[in-house]
Amino acid sequence: MTLKYFHNLAYDEIGEENNEIILFLHSKLLGKWIWKKQKEDYKKYFNGFHCIFLDLPNHGDSKSEGDFSIKKASMEIKEFVKDLIETKRKKTLKRNKINLVASGLGASISIEIINKNPHLINNLIFSGLEIANFKESKSNSVINRLAKTQSEYLNEKPDTFIIKAYLRHYGISKEYFDDVEKILERSIKEEEKIAFESLNYTIPKSLIDNKRLLEKENMLIIFANKEDLNCTQSAIGLKSLFKNAKLIEIDKGKHLWNIIDNELFNTIIANFIKFNYIEKNSKINILE
Repeated sequence: MTLKYFHNLAYDEIGEENNEIILFLHSKLLGKWIWKKQKEDYKKYFNGFHCIFLDLPNHGDSKSEGDFSIKKASMEIKEFVKDLIETKRKKTLKRNKINLVASGLGASISIEIINKNPHLINNLIFSGLEIANFKESKSNSVINRLAKTQSEYLNEKPDTFIIKAYLRHYGISKEYFDDVEKILERSIKEEEKIAFESLNYTIPKSLIDNKRLLEKENMLIIFANKEDLNCTQSAIGLKSLFKNAKLIEIDKGKHLWNIIDNELFNTIIANFIKFNYIEKNSKINILE
Protein backbone atom coordinates (compact mmCIF):
# COMPACT_ATOMS: atom_id res chain seq x y z
CA MET A 1 0.00 0.00 0.00
CA THR A 2 1.60 3.27 -1.19
CA LEU A 3 1.60 6.24 1.18
CA LYS A 4 -0.19 9.23 -0.35
CA TYR A 5 -0.51 12.91 0.51
CA PHE A 6 -3.11 15.63 0.27
CA HIS A 7 -1.05 18.73 0.94
CA ASN A 8 0.49 17.91 4.36
CA LEU A 9 -1.90 15.06 5.23
CA ALA A 10 -0.59 11.50 4.84
CA TYR A 11 -2.94 8.59 4.22
CA ASP A 12 -3.29 5.01 3.05
CA GLU A 13 -6.25 3.86 1.00
CA ILE A 14 -7.84 0.70 -0.30
CA GLY A 15 -10.74 0.24 -2.71
CA GLU A 16 -10.21 3.64 -4.37
CA GLU A 17 -12.13 2.44 -7.43
CA ASN A 18 -15.32 2.46 -5.33
CA ASN A 19 -17.60 5.49 -4.99
CA GLU A 20 -18.65 5.48 -1.32
CA ILE A 21 -15.94 6.61 1.11
CA ILE A 22 -15.18 5.68 4.71
CA LEU A 23 -12.60 7.95 6.34
CA PHE A 24 -10.94 6.60 9.51
CA LEU A 25 -9.54 9.12 12.05
CA HIS A 26 -7.40 7.96 14.97
CA SER A 27 -6.95 8.95 18.63
CA LYS A 28 -4.48 11.49 20.04
CA LEU A 29 -0.74 10.77 19.86
CA LEU A 30 -1.25 7.59 17.82
CA GLY A 31 -1.55 7.17 14.04
CA LYS A 32 -3.27 5.48 11.14
CA TRP A 33 -1.58 2.24 12.21
CA ILE A 34 -4.40 1.66 14.72
CA TRP A 35 -6.60 0.68 11.75
CA LYS A 36 -4.39 -2.21 10.57
CA LYS A 37 -7.04 -4.79 11.40
CA GLN A 38 -9.63 -2.85 9.44
CA LYS A 39 -7.32 -2.82 6.40
CA GLU A 40 -6.57 -6.52 6.73
CA ASP A 41 -10.27 -7.39 6.90
CA TYR A 42 -11.29 -5.05 4.08
CA LYS A 43 -12.62 -7.76 1.76
CA LYS A 44 -14.71 -9.37 4.48
CA TYR A 45 -16.31 -6.23 5.94
CA PHE A 46 -15.71 -3.17 3.76
CA ASN A 47 -15.58 -4.53 0.22
CA GLY A 48 -17.25 -2.07 -2.14
CA PHE A 49 -16.12 0.97 -0.15
CA HIS A 50 -13.20 3.34 -0.64
CA CYS A 51 -11.51 3.21 2.79
CA ILE A 52 -9.02 5.93 3.74
CA PHE A 53 -6.79 5.78 6.83
CA LEU A 54 -5.45 9.23 7.66
CA ASP A 55 -2.68 10.48 9.93
CA LEU A 56 -4.02 13.53 11.76
CA PRO A 57 -1.99 16.76 11.48
CA ASN A 58 1.15 16.65 13.68
CA HIS A 59 0.84 12.84 13.83
CA GLY A 60 2.53 9.96 12.03
CA ASP A 61 3.59 10.69 8.47
CA SER A 62 1.56 13.88 8.13
CA LYS A 63 3.77 16.92 7.86
CA SER A 64 3.52 19.55 10.58
CA GLU A 65 3.42 23.31 10.23
CA GLY A 66 3.23 24.92 13.65
CA ASP A 67 1.57 23.67 16.82
CA PHE A 68 -1.37 21.30 16.74
CA SER A 69 -4.88 22.63 17.27
CA ILE A 70 -8.25 20.96 16.77
CA LYS A 71 -9.54 24.01 14.91
CA LYS A 72 -6.66 23.96 12.42
CA ALA A 73 -6.79 20.17 12.03
CA SER A 74 -10.53 20.22 11.32
CA MET A 75 -10.02 22.86 8.60
CA GLU A 76 -7.27 20.82 6.93
CA ILE A 77 -9.27 17.59 7.02
CA LYS A 78 -12.42 19.38 5.84
CA GLU A 79 -10.52 20.49 2.72
CA PHE A 80 -9.40 16.88 2.17
CA VAL A 81 -13.01 15.68 2.50
CA LYS A 82 -14.24 18.30 0.02
CA ASP A 83 -11.54 17.29 -2.46
CA LEU A 84 -12.44 13.60 -2.11
CA ILE A 85 -16.12 14.32 -2.73
CA GLU A 86 -15.42 16.57 -5.71
CA THR A 87 -13.06 14.01 -7.27
CA LYS A 88 -15.76 11.32 -6.98
CA ARG A 89 -18.37 13.71 -8.41
CA LYS A 90 -16.28 14.33 -11.53
CA LYS A 91 -16.00 10.59 -12.12
CA THR A 92 -19.58 9.55 -11.35
CA LEU A 93 -21.56 12.79 -11.85
CA LYS A 94 -23.07 12.14 -8.42
CA ARG A 95 -22.69 14.36 -5.36
CA ASN A 96 -21.87 12.07 -2.45
CA LYS A 97 -21.26 12.44 1.24
CA ILE A 98 -18.55 10.77 3.27
CA ASN A 99 -18.73 8.31 6.19
CA LEU A 100 -16.55 9.12 9.20
CA VAL A 101 -15.26 6.55 11.69
CA ALA A 102 -13.42 8.42 14.41
CA SER A 103 -11.74 7.58 17.71
CA GLY A 104 -10.81 10.00 20.51
CA LEU A 105 -9.21 13.13 19.10
CA GLY A 106 -10.42 12.13 15.63
CA ALA A 107 -13.97 12.26 16.97
CA SER A 108 -13.49 15.81 18.30
CA ILE A 109 -12.19 16.91 14.90
CA SER A 110 -15.20 15.23 13.26
CA ILE A 111 -17.60 17.16 15.50
CA GLU A 112 -15.95 20.39 14.37
CA ILE A 113 -16.31 19.38 10.72
CA ILE A 114 -19.96 18.41 10.95
CA ASN A 115 -20.78 21.54 12.93
CA LYS A 116 -19.73 23.79 10.04
CA ASN A 117 -20.11 21.42 7.09
CA PRO A 118 -22.96 18.95 7.81
CA HIS A 119 -23.66 18.64 4.06
CA LEU A 120 -20.35 16.77 3.62
CA ILE A 121 -21.04 13.95 6.09
CA ASN A 122 -23.29 10.90 5.86
CA ASN A 123 -22.79 8.35 8.66
CA LEU A 124 -20.84 9.33 11.77
CA ILE A 125 -19.40 6.71 14.11
CA PHE A 126 -17.64 7.88 17.27
CA SER A 127 -15.64 5.83 19.77
CA GLY A 128 -13.46 6.84 22.73
CA LEU A 129 -14.83 10.37 22.91
CA GLU A 130 -13.00 12.90 25.08
CA ILE A 131 -15.20 15.94 25.69
CA ALA A 132 -14.60 18.39 28.53
CA ASN A 133 -17.23 20.37 30.43
CA PHE A 134 -14.91 23.40 30.52
CA LYS A 135 -11.45 24.39 29.31
CA GLU A 136 -8.54 24.61 31.73
CA SER A 137 -6.11 27.50 31.60
CA LYS A 138 -2.80 26.32 30.21
CA SER A 139 -0.77 27.66 33.14
CA ASN A 140 -2.77 25.64 35.68
CA SER A 141 -3.51 22.69 33.47
CA VAL A 142 -3.44 19.18 34.90
CA ILE A 143 -1.96 18.19 31.53
CA ASN A 144 1.00 20.51 32.06
CA ARG A 145 1.71 19.09 35.49
CA LEU A 146 1.39 15.51 34.28
CA ALA A 147 3.67 16.20 31.32
CA LYS A 148 6.34 17.61 33.60
CA THR A 149 6.14 14.60 35.91
CA GLN A 150 6.14 12.25 32.94
CA SER A 151 9.20 13.84 31.35
CA GLU A 152 11.14 13.70 34.61
CA TYR A 153 10.21 10.06 35.14
CA LEU A 154 10.51 8.79 31.57
CA ASN A 155 13.85 10.47 30.92
CA GLU A 156 15.32 7.99 33.39
CA LYS A 157 13.83 4.95 31.64
CA PRO A 158 15.02 3.09 28.52
CA ASP A 159 12.83 3.32 25.41
CA THR A 160 11.95 -0.39 25.56
CA PHE A 161 10.47 0.07 29.04
CA ILE A 162 8.34 2.99 27.84
CA ILE A 163 7.10 1.17 24.73
CA LYS A 164 6.09 -1.89 26.75
CA ALA A 165 4.28 0.40 29.18
CA TYR A 166 2.30 1.92 26.28
CA LEU A 167 1.43 -1.56 24.96
CA ARG A 168 0.13 -2.59 28.40
CA HIS A 169 -1.80 0.65 28.76
CA TYR A 170 -3.61 0.16 25.45
CA GLY A 171 -3.94 -3.60 25.89
CA ILE A 172 -2.36 -4.38 22.53
CA SER A 173 0.24 -6.97 21.49
CA LYS A 174 3.95 -6.70 20.66
CA GLU A 175 2.90 -6.69 17.00
CA TYR A 176 2.53 -2.92 17.46
CA PHE A 177 5.94 -2.37 19.10
CA ASP A 178 7.42 -0.48 16.13
CA ASP A 179 4.29 1.65 15.76
CA VAL A 180 4.24 2.62 19.42
CA GLU A 181 7.96 3.35 19.27
CA LYS A 182 7.20 6.23 16.89
CA ILE A 183 5.31 7.97 19.71
CA LEU A 184 8.68 8.56 21.38
CA GLU A 185 9.90 10.58 18.41
CA ARG A 186 7.58 13.40 19.47
CA SER A 187 8.92 15.94 21.95
CA ILE A 188 7.32 16.21 25.39
CA LYS A 189 6.32 19.79 24.55
CA GLU A 190 4.51 18.71 21.38
CA GLU A 191 2.87 15.79 23.18
CA GLU A 192 1.70 18.17 25.90
CA LYS A 193 0.14 20.52 23.34
CA ILE A 194 -1.77 17.72 21.59
CA ALA A 195 -2.96 16.22 24.88
CA PHE A 196 -4.07 19.63 26.16
CA GLU A 197 -6.09 20.27 23.00
CA SER A 198 -7.67 16.84 23.10
CA LEU A 199 -8.57 16.70 26.78
CA ASN A 200 -9.88 20.28 26.85
CA TYR A 201 -12.15 20.01 23.84
CA THR A 202 -15.66 21.34 24.46
CA ILE A 203 -18.75 21.16 22.24
CA PRO A 204 -19.10 24.39 20.22
CA LYS A 205 -21.98 26.59 21.35
CA SER A 206 -23.03 27.00 17.72
CA LEU A 207 -23.64 23.23 17.55
CA ILE A 208 -25.61 23.21 20.80
CA ASP A 209 -27.86 25.93 19.32
CA ASN A 210 -28.27 24.18 15.95
CA LYS A 211 -31.54 22.30 16.49
CA ARG A 212 -31.67 20.99 12.93
CA LEU A 213 -28.19 19.43 13.13
CA LEU A 214 -28.97 17.93 16.53
CA GLU A 215 -31.77 15.94 14.87
CA LYS A 216 -29.21 13.97 12.82
CA GLU A 217 -30.10 10.28 12.83
CA ASN A 218 -27.24 8.37 11.18
CA MET A 219 -24.87 8.73 14.11
CA LEU A 220 -23.51 5.92 16.29
CA ILE A 221 -21.81 6.74 19.59
CA ILE A 222 -19.75 3.97 21.21
CA PHE A 223 -17.94 3.69 24.52
CA ALA A 224 -16.03 0.77 25.98
CA ASN A 225 -16.61 0.18 29.68
CA LYS A 226 -12.91 -0.34 30.45
CA GLU A 227 -11.99 3.07 29.06
CA ASP A 228 -11.37 6.19 31.09
CA LEU A 229 -14.51 7.42 32.88
CA ASN A 230 -14.39 10.62 30.80
CA CYS A 231 -14.97 8.57 27.63
CA THR A 232 -18.16 7.15 29.13
CA GLN A 233 -19.38 10.55 30.32
CA SER A 234 -18.50 12.11 26.96
CA ALA A 235 -20.47 9.48 25.04
CA ILE A 236 -23.54 9.85 27.24
CA GLY A 237 -23.25 13.64 27.10
CA LEU A 238 -23.09 13.69 23.29
CA LYS A 239 -26.08 11.36 23.09
CA SER A 240 -28.03 13.81 25.29
CA LEU A 241 -27.51 16.42 22.56
CA PHE A 242 -28.10 14.18 19.53
CA LYS A 243 -31.36 12.58 20.62
CA ASN A 244 -31.68 10.46 17.48
CA ALA A 245 -28.16 9.02 17.70
CA LYS A 246 -27.65 5.42 18.74
CA LEU A 247 -25.56 4.77 21.86
CA ILE A 248 -23.89 1.44 22.63
CA GLU A 249 -21.55 0.14 25.31
CA ILE A 250 -18.87 -2.48 24.60
CA ASP A 251 -18.53 -4.89 27.51
CA LYS A 252 -14.95 -5.24 28.80
CA GLY A 253 -13.75 -3.08 25.93
CA LYS A 254 -10.67 -0.83 26.08
CA HIS A 255 -9.86 2.38 24.20
CA LEU A 256 -8.32 0.55 21.22
CA TRP A 257 -10.99 -2.13 21.09
CA ASN A 258 -10.94 -1.79 17.30
CA ILE A 259 -7.60 -3.66 17.52
CA ILE A 260 -8.33 -5.97 20.45
CA ASP A 261 -11.78 -7.07 19.28
CA ASN A 262 -11.47 -6.12 15.64
CA GLU A 263 -14.09 -8.57 14.32
CA LEU A 264 -16.76 -7.11 16.59
CA PHE A 265 -15.67 -3.55 15.71
CA ASN A 266 -15.69 -4.26 11.98
CA THR A 267 -19.09 -5.95 12.16
CA ILE A 268 -20.62 -2.99 14.02
CA ILE A 269 -19.13 -0.40 11.64
CA ALA A 270 -20.05 -2.28 8.46
CA ASN A 271 -23.62 -3.01 9.58
CA PHE A 272 -24.25 0.56 10.65
CA ILE A 273 -22.90 2.14 7.46
CA LYS A 274 -24.56 -0.37 5.14
CA PHE A 275 -27.88 -0.93 6.91
CA ASN A 276 -28.09 1.50 9.86
CA TYR A 277 -28.37 -1.67 11.94
CA ILE A 278 -26.76 -2.97 15.14
CA GLU A 279 -26.61 -6.74 15.40
CA LYS A 280 -27.35 -8.19 18.84
CA ASN A 281 -24.28 -9.51 20.60
CA SER A 282 -23.48 -10.47 24.20
CA LYS A 283 -20.66 -7.89 24.20
CA ILE A 284 -22.94 -5.03 23.12
CA ASN A 285 -25.27 -3.14 25.39
CA ILE A 286 -27.63 -0.94 23.34
CA LEU A 287 -28.52 2.16 25.34
CA GLU A 288 -30.80 4.05 22.97
